Amino acid sequence: MRRCSSGFVLQSTKTVECAYLTERSIAMNKFKTLNEAPNYSIVEAAHYLRLKQQEIRRWIDNDVVRTSGRNLSFINLLELHTLKALRKGTGLPMQRIRTALMEFNAMEDALHPLLDPRLETDGLHLFLHDGDAYFNLNRAGQMGLPEILRTYLKRIDRFESGEMIFFPFIASEDADEPRTIQIAPQIAFGRPVLANTGISVDVIAGRFRARDTVSDLAEEYGVSPRLIEEAIRLEFPLLNAA
Repeated sequence: MRRCSSGFVLQSTKTVECAYLTERSIAMNKFKTLNEAPNYSIVEAAHYLRLKQQEIRRWIDNDVVRTSGRNLSFINLLELHTLKALRKGTGLPMQRIRTALMEFNAMEDALHPLLDPRLETDGLHLFLHDGDAYFNLNRAGQMGLPEILRTYLKRIDRFESGEMIFFPFIASEDADEPRTIQIAPQIAFGRPVLANTGISVDVIAGRFRARDTVSDLAEEYGVSPRLIEEAIRLEFPLLNAA
């Protein structure tokens, strides 16, 4: 018998399987560390998410979003994104959200309940979705069939390895908004890049500010002018009204 570092006991002949489990465990720990690193200021989070700084501070002060210090982690960004969906899309009051999350923690002992894929809303209450059952967390024991708010949650890609990729809204916050910009802690130190390219949005915006044209930037980086425009819109939000 042999015990691999993941904690699974395997027959000695299954060394390949043990190596796979160990590698997977290492990958998950790597992404967990990256996801929880405090790399974002409140100013940056407010900019990426189109939120007011005082609103973010209020959610932190109310212990709805838990930070490890003055800065925010990538996990915190995703929690704020989900909170924005709950507040803006449903009108749920903060107290109701806080009560539901406290009950969720009591049931599941979850560090980040706002990112649990089973957590959904019908605009009146929060629900924990478990298979075909919907548990109303604001009224313990009741059941319901919520209208699931999907648009915001579809901006987050999750992988078995623990990797997550966030696609912030740029011009509008609806289901048709393309996923052109991505944020992931393992790429460009967690700063926004053009999706699937690794090209820094900040660099593009800086060159545009220095009077490089959209067409010249698109040609140099080998992407469409539309992607360059999306990067500029993220950095200069007032252009979204144009």
